[in-house]
Amino acid sequence: MLCMVPINNIALGTLPPDRMKNASGLFNLTRNLGGAVGLAIINTMLTQRSDEHYARLSEHADWGNRAALDWLASVGANYDSYGLDGTAVAIKKLSGVITQQSTLLSFIDVFMGLTALFFLLVFLTLLIKKPSAPAPAGSGH
Repeated sequence: MLCMVPINNIALGTLPPDRMKNASGLFNLTRNLGGAVGLAIINTMLTQRSDEHYARLSEHADWGNRAALDWLASVGANYDSYGLDGTAVAIKKLSGVITQQSTLLSFIDVFMGLTALFFLLVFLTLLIKKPSAPAPAGSGH
């Protein structure tokens, strides 16, 4: 919210008062539309990256991985002692751990992308031409 006043001033500060109302409406429309598109892109990235990480992580939890087999045996034996099907529960638990880790890795990917985007935008703000004169009082909506 600290950025909204300077952004509005830069976007609308150079306009004459008679064009301010229409420009303000258009600016708010594009801001809301950009936010919606940005959230859709983030959600798409989270879904795709989570699927990719799940595939990559599940490749390492196969029947040839001794650590995975030991973990499955340990968890399975624990649930067997309670009279449950330990093998099935252990496989479900392992799948849940892989899902959790793939989701975490996908959030890390998205945040790294957003970090790179914001660093780029910081440098692009140096290219913004500042308004020469403030808009007259009462010219907004």
